[in-house]
Amino acid sequence: MPSKKQGKKDVAEGESAAETAGSMEEASSTASNDPVLLAIESLRLELGKVTTDIKESLKGEIATLERKIDAKFDAMQLIINDHRTTLEHLEQTVTASSDAVTKLQAHVKSLSEQVSELTEKCIDLEGRSKRQNIRIAGIREGLENGQGAREFVAKLLMEVLELDELPVLDRAHRALRSRPEDSDPPRQFIAQVHHGHTMENIMRKVSSQRKLTFNGRSIQIFRDYPSAVVKRRAAFARVRQILRDKPGVKFGILYPAKLRVMYSEGEKLFTDANEAWKFAIEQFGTNK
Repeated sequence: MPSKKQGKKDVAEGESAAETAGSMEEASSTASNDPVLLAIESLRLELGKVTTDIKESLKGEIATLERKIDAKFDAMQLIINDHRTTLEHLEQTVTASSDAVTKLQAHVKSLSEQVSELTEKCIDLEGRSKRQNIRIAGIREGLENGQGAREFVAKLLMEVLELDELPVLDRAHRALRSRPEDSDPPRQFIAQVHHGHTMENIMRKVSSQRKLTFNGRSIQIFRDYPSAVVKRRAAFARVRQILRDKPGVKFGILYPAKLRVMYSEGEKLFTDANEAWKFAIEQFGTNK
């Protein structure tokens, strides 16, 4: 039977042998892992180099892009500055144009007022030059039978209006246009009466007779107004139609074109035909 000392010795030797074996296994494992570590280290170094290259490449590309962007931005800035200058110029031009238009509008308004005033003066002068002119409508063409127009019209006026003597006429003629066909209305006679009192006497006779006839045909005798005045007076035609034959209503047109209406409530003067129409409708209704 072995002794206790011998047992301890054997245990110690076993442990020593185990440690030796462990060291040998570790050395063997380290030796076997060296290629993997080397490969990993090599890969790490290569990845670092690639990363560095990528960084440098990106830095270069970013710098290039920055230069391009700066160049584009500078170009855009130049364009914007040019547009700003253009807009400022346009703004100044528009302001100047607006001021000019305002002045022109005032000038045009002034000229329009002057034109209106001069037009009215021209119409007035034309009316004054015709104040002793009369027109005769409805005289068939050719009835003169070779007589002078002035002599023919004087005899016509004396016969139709039953004048005491032949009126003195300065001139007389038919309307200055081509002779119409037989089926068309005849041209009017235009005559200028020499004396003012004769002119007034003729117009009184015309007003006092409801119907005028010559050679078996109805005729009309009226003052020779300027065409602008005739149009203005004609605008009251529908109003006069309403007022005609209304009991207690008297009306007439004053020169150049003012409608005077006298009725039970007083007297009204109208220069606007539309206003006169509204008044006639409200006061007297329409003729049916």
